[in-house]
Amino acid sequence: MATQLPLFIQPAELDAVLDNDDVQIIAVADAAPHAQARIPDALHIQLRDFVASNPPTSGLLPGTEALASELAAAGLRDDAHIVVYDLSSGTQAARLVWTLLAVGHDAVSQLDGGLNAWLDDGFDLESGPFAPPQPGQFEVQWQYGFIADHDWIDAHLEDNNVQVLDVRSAEEYSGIDVRSARGGHVPGAIHFDWRLLLQNNGRLKPEAELRDVLAEHGIVADKDTVLYCQTHMRSSYALLVLKLLGFTRTRGYPGAWSDWGNRDDTPIAT
Repeated sequence: MATQLPLFIQPAELDAVLDNDDVQIIAVADAAPHAQARIPDALHIQLRDFVASNPPTSGLLPGTEALASELAAAGLRDDAHIVVYDLSSGTQAARLVWTLLAVGHDAVSQLDGGLNAWLDDGFDLESGPFAPPQPGQFEVQWQYGFIADHDWIDAHLEDNNVQVLDVRSAEEYSGIDVRSARGGHVPGAIHFDWRLLLQNNGRLKPEAELRDVLAEHGIVADKDTVLYCQTHMRSSYALLVLKLLGFTRTRGYPGAWSDWGNRDDTPIAT
């Protein structure tokens, strides 16, 4: 694998490698909008293909065989650098990027600003029906140090070397906006709305601004950092930003508040 790309890639950087055989582009989108407008030669995967649910909990990781099968069916190869985009906020793309990192595929990028940024910067699109891809080859090797569950978090609530970030809205954090059986937040969690990472155009803020806003919230790089939202979409995005800034001890919480808030054995603060 020769091509090396940044974790967050700009449209011009992506355009420069469109013809590289070792670069794959994939859209997280439903079939109809993908047929209507897509980056040339982009593959296609839907959110439900790589996110599982066990009602009332959603936002979970699939099993090993199911996930490997879906990634290969989408045409992804584990010998390629994979660039992911979505059609709106970037959180669905971020969830796929995080999932690929969690299964040991480090050669992955997210298109900063998604399809809107590609359009805004004047790059070409293609449209029309798209054929099923040639099945790829993808091996899943779980990186468990990149993943947290409710037991891990509960066991570390009093650990001063662990910081838990709740990246939902203030209303969700306080328990006013209840989206599970119980509202509130993990005790001791730092509230950090993920939208503080974004410019008005949906792209990532400059690095200096990102570091400033993290410092303002007391978020430091020398602790184990666990991130959650409702279903680990928004928190996937925030986790990637921390990784971009050099945080090396990050964990995502699949299921997130959909798991924690629907259990009856987890402590909750409001």
